Amino acid sequence: WVTGEFVQNWNLIREGQAYIILTIDDGIVFKVIGNQMDEVGNFRLLSLNPSYEPYDISVKDVKEIWKFVHYISSELPEPNLQKNEIVSSIETLTREVAQLKSQLIWQQGKLPFDEV
Repeated sequence: WVTGEFVQNWNLIREGQAYIILTIDDGIVFKVIGNQMDEVGNFRLLSLNPSYEPYDISVKDVKEIWKFVHYISSELPEPNLQKNEIVSSIETLTREVAQLKSQLIWQQGKLPFDEV
């Protein structure tokens, strides 16, 4: 469950904050807003899911905006790995792949593949 606070004045929308946006075409979306309202008359909408590309939406296509307040869930969120943990995991995987590769090369040299 996501709760929000109705935003009456869109000039108070803070860049980089999460909002619930009711649009004409897309229905309800939960996005982080990049506010380009003054410059070009639109909002840049960024998903929390990196699989989705950011996109722009015209202010004319937005019906309502609600500021994200909090969410309630019966499930625990997945733990986020810190950048150094991700790098460490990749380094470990790289070493393991190199070891497996050298073992395969060594085994191929010892096995009689030419004899069939």
